[in-house]
Amino acid sequence: MKKLLYKVFAVSVLLSTLVLMSCAEDPTQSLYDLSTDPLATPVLSSINPPTEALAGVTKITISGSNFSTEARNNLIYFNGKPGTVLSATTTQLEVISPVVISDTVLIKMNVIGSRFSNILEYKLKPAVAEFYPFDPKKNEVPYAITADKLENIYVSVSGLGTKKIDNKGVLSNFAPKGAETFFNSLTFGPSNTIFATRRVRGIVSMVEGTAPSTFVSSTQGIADNVIDTDFDQSLNMWAGGNINSLYRVTLAKNVKKFNISGSVNALKVVNNFVFVAARVDTQEVVWKIPIVTADSMGTPELYFNLSEKVDPVLKINDITLSADGDLYIGTNKSADPIFIVHPDKSFEVLYPGIIKSAVYSLVWGNGNFLYMTNIVKDVNTTVLKINMQKTGAPYYGRQ
Repeated sequence: MKKLLYKVFAVSVLLSTLVLMSCAEDPTQSLYDLSTDPLATPVLSSINPPTEALAGVTKITISGSNFSTEARNNLIYFNGKPGTVLSATTTQLEVISPVVISDTVLIKMNVIGSRFSNILEYKLKPAVAEFYPFDPKKNEVPYAITADKLENIYVSVSGLGTKKIDNKGVLSNFAPKGAETFFNSLTFGPSNTIFATRRVRGIVSMVEGTAPSTFVSSTQGIADNVIDTDFDQSLNMWAGGNINSLYRVTLAKNVKKFNISGSVNALKVVNNFVFVAARVDTQEVVWKIPIVTADSMGTPELYFNLSEKVDPVLKINDITLSADGDLYIGTNKSADPIFIVHPDKSFEVLYPGIIKSAVYSLVWGNGNFLYMTNIVKDVNTTVLKINMQKTGAPYYGRQ
């Protein structure tokens, strides 16, 4: 009995001590006692560009108030899909939208810990769209491509001849199939004639409704396989061969050969220069060669070495230039295949994450659109229409 009374007494003393200690100390502050005031609600006031942008491409500047200076704390949504905040101040965000295509895109945002902002309406257009779908299950595989001054597109389709796609996207026949399976290059020229190559010692010509026929061949002095052609301002045609050669060909079929270094992959003539993509030994390079006269060329400049600057395993399939002097190199890379080389020789990928197939052929229309054929094994092949937001260099053969 005494032992029991002693235990009860000890427990009572311990409890009393704990009560006295708790009364002597300040109580620990609860999380619920902290301030629960939210951050100031962000306000969206304006967007630049003011009405529309290319989805996933254009850097959009959003002005307003109550933004976080920490970019990652600003959460912005385009029709409910998150965008990417590149930089932030309390009054301005630089943003890339997700790939949401709509004439009515609802933009709203919040800062972590704040309420959602007001909503602004905006328009997002596609940077890259399908211009015409071909179906490989029907043996419709597009290869070379060219365009006329009305921006009708002409495509060599394997086994089916050369097709015309008008600027409304309607397909029709241009020229029936000849001896070729397909052409590896097409160039629109004077008198509505298309000049074509198919890696033989010659150049083919065709007009609407007529089968392709030989324009020049080894008889006129074409000594090796012709890969690509383009016209200069005097309407002389320049053609690249596969064995260290470049040809000048007049419409009267006079041929002059020049020696260059490398096997030509593609070429483009701009402002009395021939830009030549060639394989030299194991490297893919672009030469810039001055046209002095129709019978004379200046010293080639090694303009860009793709193998050294970008990737030694890539192959150049086609090239084109913009009016402001940027060079566009289309490669066999299966994603992000086009590289922009600026006049200062800096370079970047065109529209990262947007183009997901290799380039076969490129042609710039008369405005802001670049057209591209791609070949992807076991899936639909197509003609893509790329909004470049600027014009291309002139194609002198279009009249």
